[in-house]
Amino acid sequence: MTNIFIISLLDMKVFCYIFYIIVLTSCVNQNADKENEVWTFDMEKTYDKKDLYIQDIADVEYIPLESNDSMLWLGNEIAFLDKDYIIGANPRSGILVHDNNGKALHSFHRKGNGPGEYNWLSFAQYDKAQNEIYILSYSECKFYVYDIKGNFKRSFPTHCNTQNIMERFFLMDDEIIGYCRENTYLCLDKKSGSFLGKYSFGASANFGGSYYSDNMRVNNQVTTFVKDRNGYILTSYASDTTWLLTPEKTLVPIGARTPSVLTMEEPIFLLPIKNTPRYYFAYTQKKAVGYPEVMYMVDKAKNRIYSLESELKNKDCVGQKVSFYGMFITQANLQSNIAVQTISASYLIEAYEEERLSGKLKEIASKLNDDDNPVLMIIKFKE
Repeated sequence: MTNIFIISLLDMKVFCYIFYIIVLTSCVNQNADKENEVWTFDMEKTYDKKDLYIQDIADVEYIPLESNDSMLWLGNEIAFLDKDYIIGANPRSGILVHDNNGKALHSFHRKGNGPGEYNWLSFAQYDKAQNEIYILSYSECKFYVYDIKGNFKRSFPTHCNTQNIMERFFLMDDEIIGYCRENTYLCLDKKSGSFLGKYSFGASANFGGSYYSDNMRVNNQVTTFVKDRNGYILTSYASDTTWLLTPEKTLVPIGARTPSVLTMEEPIFLLPIKNTPRYYFAYTQKKAVGYPEVMYMVDKAKNRIYSLESELKNKDCVGQKVSFYGMFITQANLQSNIAVQTISASYLIEAYEEERLSGKLKEIASKLNDDDNPVLMIIKFKE
C-alpha cells in the first residue's frame, strides 16, 4: 500500500483552514453529490427533535432464523448478508451460516489450543470473492482464516498488542483495515498478513473511550467504520473529521465537528452509524458513567440535522426501538442502503401476547418458541 494518510497535531490548524474552505465550497455548490457532501455538526447546538418510524424512511422485511442445537444466536452478531447467505458469529456458537431465507445450512467453531484453532472468537468477516472467513481473536492479537465450511487455511498476527488491541476490521480487495485502540487504523495484506501502513488521526492512543471511575479502569468499544457506496467511513475518538476511505485508498473529508473533541473537559464523541443515499446517521457518546448516547440523522436532501432522541420506532411492533448499531453487528459488509437488527424470540412472544404486533411480524411471532433464534429485521432505506 503506497498511499498512507497521516494527520499530526501540528498540521491541524492548517488542515482545519483548508477543510472549512471545502465546507463552504460544498455549501455553495448546489449540484454537489449529496451522498458524500461535507456536513458540519455543532456539539454545543440543540437540534430539532424528530419523531420517526423506520417505515417513514425505509422498507422493512422480517426473516426468522432457523434454530437447532448447534446454531444458537446470541443477539446482534450478524457478520454478512447478501442474496445467498446470512452469516452470524459469536463466541459461544462460532460461525453460523444460513441461506437468505433463514434456513440453517451449517456452523463451525474452531475454539481450542491446537493447530488452526483460536482461543476466542472476538469478531468475524466473510470475504465472498475468496470464500474465506476471517476471525479475529483479541486475546492472541491474531487472525485466523477458514473457508466457509470451517477448513483452516492460515493465520497471522494483527501487529497490535494486548495493550493496544485491534477491536474491529473490514476487508478491501487485497487488504485488511483494522481499528486499534484507540486512534489508529492498521493496514495488512490479506494473504500474508504483512504490515502495509497505517492511518492516524493525530492524537495519543491514550485519548479514547476508556477512563477511570472509583479507581477502576472502564473500557468502551465502538463501531468506528461503516460501509459506504464509494468506500468505507472512518473516524476515531480523537478525530474532529469524518473520512471516506475510497477504493483508491485515499481519505476524503465528508464531515466535521465543532468544538474539537480534544478541547472538551468532558469529551463527547461523534461516531458514524450509516450513510445512505438520502440520510447520514451518527450518534454522540459522552465519556462518562453509562456512556450516554444520542442518535442523530442528517437529511442530506434538506440539509438538516435532527436529534432522534432515542432509536427509531417500528410500526409493526408498538414499543420497539429500532437500532442498527451495536457491539456485535457490523455495517462493514452490508450495502450502504441496508441495515439489520435482530429481534429476540422472547421479546416477540411477549409482544404477541400483549397484542403489540401487526402484519408479517405478528404471523412470525405466533409460531415462535422462547428458545428460538432471533428474527432478522432487514431495513432497506428509501432513495
